[in-house]
Amino acid sequence: MFKNKLNLFSLILIFCLFVLNSAISASKNENKKKLDKSEIKTEHLVSAKILYDEIYDINISEGHYRASVELLLTWEDPKTEEFLNKFGDEIIHGKKLDDYLETIWYPEFFVSNAENPRTLHYKTLDVYKGKFELFERFDVDLSIDAEMPRYPFGDLDLFLDIASFSGNKDKMVFYPETIEIGHHDAHHKIVKGNWKVTKTYLEEQGRTSLNHGGKEKFSYLISHVNVEHGFIDSLQKIIFPLLAIVILSLLINHFYIAGNYDRWSWRVGGQLTLFLTIPALKFALSGELPSTHYLNLTDSLFIWATIVVTYNMTLGILSHYKSIEEGSTEIQTIDKFARISSPLVAIGVIATFSFTII
Repeated sequence: MFKNKLNLFSLILIFCLFVLNSAISASKNENKKKLDKSEIKTEHLVSAKILYDEIYDINISEGHYRASVELLLTWEDPKTEEFLNKFGDEIIHGKKLDDYLETIWYPEFFVSNAENPRTLHYKTLDVYKGKFELFERFDVDLSIDAEMPRYPFGDLDLFLDIASFSGNKDKMVFYPETIEIGHHDAHHKIVKGNWKVTKTYLEEQGRTSLNHGGKEKFSYLISHVNVEHGFIDSLQKIIFPLLAIVILSLLINHFYIAGNYDRWSWRVGGQLTLFLTIPALKFALSGELPSTHYLNLTDSLFIWATIVVTYNMTLGILSHYKSIEEGSTEIQTIDKFARISSPLVAIGVIATFSFTII
């Protein structure tokens, strides 16, 4: 009979986790409609392409990551003929580039969510198909909103905000072209760690600035790389250890109330050991868990395990007290209650948390 109860509990728990994972994995890829270039009224329409060479050091506990980025900005300008007459098909860089940029208008920008100024590897300028092409390769430390209420499930938005400052939207507007994760012929992993890319998109927004009384809007180019945590890593680090703690707690509690009793009740000590293991596990994983002001799925799992172990330990202590003070024949009622309520509490709490998070 106990085996049947344990199998039922396991099936219900697996079903809850399956429902939760299915709800989280549902597609959320809404395609944003791009504006036609002819609809954008500005002096300089700057087409932008972004490529990520590497994304690494994703830290959701502190809310930041690092990236190595290639950015290509393209715009029309009557001075392209002057460039071709002076440099031909040459791609200029270094001091020659810096000197030439002082003679023309070009899109200047900063990374608004950078924790430090970007580290520029190199910058080049050339004319291709009658347009200026300004290319940059840089590394940058980026702050993000590590919002993952369903962690270890769900997506994390690794965004990059590029803000123009060489003119408001009447002067220039970014036009998002493409975003790529690594070169097609790259033979290394672009996103480091236990993460995989689920969605990418590039968008433009107009945001106000304190300049000119705070009324004018400047163009922002925002890239989004949505990643999700590897399920196997989450399973071995979080779900399996907590599930093992809960099952062991139920087993210890069941065999204690079934009558296999010793005077000092090592079973109560076993529940106490499991109770202390839970905060130790959370402390060990603290560097990998998101620090949020709300209750996420991982927090719910830890609270669930704590409630189950505390409940079983309380029943064990109460039964131990009753057996000493009133004799073993007086604890049959509490034993029967514990036999039924213990697995029901475990199932009820995890079901409540699962559907609340969803």
